Amino acid sequence: MVEESSPSWGMRGLRKWLGTAPETRDELLKLVQNSRRFLEPDTVAMLEGVLDLPATKIREVMTPRTAIISLQEDDQLFDILDVLIESAHSRFPVFSADQSDNVVGILLAKDLLPFLTERTVNVDIRALMRQPVFVPESARSDQVLRMLKNTQTHIAIVIDEYGSTSGLVTLEDILEEIVGEIEDEHDIADEEALYIVPDNDPTTANTWIVQALTPIEHFNTILDADFSDDEVETMGGLLLQEIGLVSDLQGQTIELGDWQFTIIEADARTIHLIRAVRQ
Repeated sequence: MVEESSPSWGMRGLRKWLGTAPETRDELLKLVQNSRRFLEPDTVAMLEGVLDLPATKIREVMTPRTAIISLQEDDQLFDILDVLIESAHSRFPVFSADQSDNVVGILLAKDLLPFLTERTVNVDIRALMRQPVFVPESARSDQVLRMLKNTQTHIAIVIDEYGSTSGLVTLEDILEEIVGEIEDEHDIADEEALYIVPDNDPTTANTWIVQALTPIEHFNTILDADFSDDEVETMGGLLLQEIGLVSDLQGQTIELGDWQFTIIEADARTIHLIRAVRQ
């Protein structure tokens, strides 16, 4: 006998599942998971995302400090335009020129448009910055989502227990926890954004070129390493944690266990490319 699968049967079955009201979040989550026979998979996944949101700390969804594309309050217009064009982002945290870990404002790319049409060279971005919104690492994702919605803000700066910037989170980051990855025309495929490739130099052995945003867990898996990702998530973050703040990142060499890392591409604030040598 073929089981009836009409919409009316599905609704009767769903009402049956809902006959006993769940008393806890876990019971409600189980109810949603058991309703897969009545609901579309995407709908179930979205409901699971909504129910998981209160249990998700903002540190789990934020972009870490080492991966933030940012500006400094004393940057000149031409330098800012290079960052805008290369990143294709529309909002940028602006760091203090005197305290490199402190965000003093948010610059919206659209606020620079009047100056571009007027061909103005000297622009003080301090006058254009928006007031940043700060949230602690321990904040719940659903609370931050509600705050961003109420304040009509798309980005928040995440701070650690000492008040230093540890990352940023966007409205899109949190929504992706509910609806899954949201890709746009500027997103780069994972295989292009994160890579570990053997060094082509024939004079070197056991040497790889590593993108700084490569997750530590991925590096460990590919190269059979055992670096901890408890405090930082990326290989660039691991090296910054080890060497601290230096005036010139490029060319720095760091010894970690059986590995030697050389920073072969970096700007004043961010590591981009690393040479990793297993010794």
